Amino acid sequence: MSVKVLCNLCGADHYTVVYDIDVRIVKCCKCGLVYVNPQPDPGSMPIDRAAMVDFYLQQEAGLRQSAKSILNFLKKLDKTGRILDVGCANGLFLHEAKKLGWEVYGVEPSSWAVDYAVKKLDLPNITPGALKDADYPANFFDVIIFKDVIEHLPDPKQALEQIRHLLKPSGVICCNTPDVDSLVAKVFGSKWWGISQSHLFYFNSQSLNALFKATGFVPLKTRSHGRTFTLNHWIYKILAYKQGFGFLRSWLDKKPAWANRLLRINVGDQIEIYARKARELKYLHELELPPEAQEQKSMKVCVVLPAYNAASTLKRTVADIPPDIDQIILVDDCSKDNTAELARSLGLKVFVHEKNRGYGGNQKTCYKNALADGADIVVMVHPDYQYDPTSIPQLIEPILAGRADAVFGSRMMKGGALEGGMPLWKHNANILLTALENVCLGIYLTEYHSGFRAYSAKYLKNVNYEANSDGFVFDTEIIVQGVVKYMKFEEIPIRTRYFDEASSIKLWPSIVYGMNILKTLFKFFLYKWGVRIKQFE
Repeated sequence: MSVKVLCNLCGADHYTVVYDIDVRIVKCCKCGLVYVNPQPDPGSMPIDRAAMVDFYLQQEAGLRQSAKSILNFLKKLDKTGRILDVGCANGLFLHEAKKLGWEVYGVEPSSWAVDYAVKKLDLPNITPGALKDADYPANFFDVIIFKDVIEHLPDPKQALEQIRHLLKPSGVICCNTPDVDSLVAKVFGSKWWGISQSHLFYFNSQSLNALFKATGFVPLKTRSHGRTFTLNHWIYKILAYKQGFGFLRSWLDKKPAWANRLLRINVGDQIEIYARKARELKYLHELELPPEAQEQKSMKVCVVLPAYNAASTLKRTVADIPPDIDQIILVDDCSKDNTAELARSLGLKVFVHEKNRGYGGNQKTCYKNALADGADIVVMVHPDYQYDPTSIPQLIEPILAGRADAVFGSRMMKGGALEGGMPLWKHNANILLTALENVCLGIYLTEYHSGFRAYSAKYLKNVNYEANSDGFVFDTEIIVQGVVKYMKFEEIPIRTRYFDEASSIKLWPSIVYGMNILKTLFKFFLYKWGVRIKQFE
């Protein structure tokens, strides 16, 4: 029995026929989604269980390598914790995840696969059936894997909405599926191996991203997914389409040692997307955990003071730092006054550079020593008394609550900069540079140039800040590194003070600083275009 359906993405009923083979495959005229219409009854769809068992057992080594590829990328996103594999088959992906310390869960409709995962691989948290049959609580998983599944579902939109409820506010979903717009798919047409009687939907990059956005996700990364199989399997796939290559089978029969050699090939016909929950008003209830669900942890807060000739303002700055801060570290960048001696008399932990290393070089020493002392949150305050340290509790609150990895005190919010005496030329230049950086980086901040900011230890450990400049552009470079690593940012409004003794970058250094920002943004674009930039890795 077949049922005529509307487009799952946009709800339209106007389509063109792409292929009319065993089933009719159509393309929505409104949004471009390709799908089977009419849709067969899922219970009537043929599934060769024996072939599936044989495939997963024979290709185990290759499937494990493919799993490692995804797990390695999740590591780059700094994801750990609890992971769910929807359609986990016989659990090879979860077994690899378990080796890396993940708490693993799976859902799988095949009884033989569940039995294998539980008994052979010692994976007890596998639920037989569909995702709707599993009774998982909301905001439970750090990562959900949706690998080679979405194309089989009668209602992908509904499935993604259900998955969104299960993800933690900072959680990530990984989904891959055949790419119907790939060159390989176009060359082979209806004979392409991605066309299958068990597939109900066929996505390209555009329609898959649109589906994720429509269901409350923000795509983080879309890439082509390579696959690793034995040479024997690849030749079998080729022969299924072109018998004229039978000589390959004959050659392989004479070289049995080659048959099980693994070969990773990326022909560009698999899309892989990583996405997080959208921070929109209608999803706000999913992003704010109830107090009883939030993990409370005592976090060590360290304030770092990158200092150069700060003796005249240091005592006032330190006096305004809240008394419950766990530690204050000052790094003296070879000052010509008695900054270091005064800092020691105030009870601060002091490090002194024998040679002047510059503003960025000073910060590197600050962060290195704060992390070495076990800091969970590092707050940077300029010791020239330009910023107000009494705002530190408001600055670190988003990190304590788990909403942010970095928080910046913004002079541009609520008119704080001009009220505090910032020169008009500097104020306008700040606005122009910030606007450019927002456009290039795809995020929104009101200021990138504040010297009052807080970082989580996670942030500092996951960005290569040692590769950054020793100059003023360090502040921008470390933000770009956070963008590359998908860190979360917030801002709070702060007031500032401009007076004669406060340090301030002059006009010509400001021009050089602006040029270095443009250089950093250019390197960011090169990195996004696939050029290896060590600073961002």
